Amino acid sequence: MPKTSNVRISAGRWKGRALEVPAGARPTSARAREALFDILQQSVRGARVLDLYAGSGAVGLEAVSRGAARVVLVEEGAGPLERTVSALAPAPEEVRVIREPARAAIARLAREGELFDLIFSDPPYDAENSPEEEAVSLLVPGGLLIVQRDRGALRGEIGGLTLLRRRDYGRNVFLFYAANAAPCQVPRPSPL
Repeated sequence: MPKTSNVRISAGRWKGRALEVPAGARPTSARAREALFDILQQSVRGARVLDLYAGSGAVGLEAVSRGAARVVLVEEGAGPLERTVSALAPAPEEVRVIREPARAAIARLAREGELFDLIFSDPPYDAENSPEEEAVSLLVPGGLLIVQRDRGALRGEIGGLTLLRRRDYGRNVFLFYAANAAPCQVPRPSPL
């Protein structure tokens, strides 16, 4: 039986389901995920979501559990993630796992003509060149890129995007970017 952890989906149709966490992964905490989805609110329902560096799939699978139409999970070492997806048994069109490095997956998705409403990127803290700039080409007009970073590894601007909001959760920071052409509105919930 695969080894699971205390990482669980917190809401929606898969609420309470445990996720298998790959060795060395640092899943987004339940508190930070809850805050993220509080900020996104109804933007998730019906959305097409790309989860780069998916790890356990906590963010992307949470999105589908809360009503996203589709998620593409990118994780180079995707064995544990594939087992989790199999156990959840989503409809085939709801969840796709790509077992490639993020840059290669972005290039593949661009060739396939895939576009996303929301892109979540949580690269390893020691990654010097994460591919958010390349991922911008996969956003629909008005789409949103959310980057999770360690407070000590923050980046500045991302070409073609406008920084809308920053939210800090301990060492983790969420940066919300929108395409410059037609930025979407990030709902403003009460202070968390």
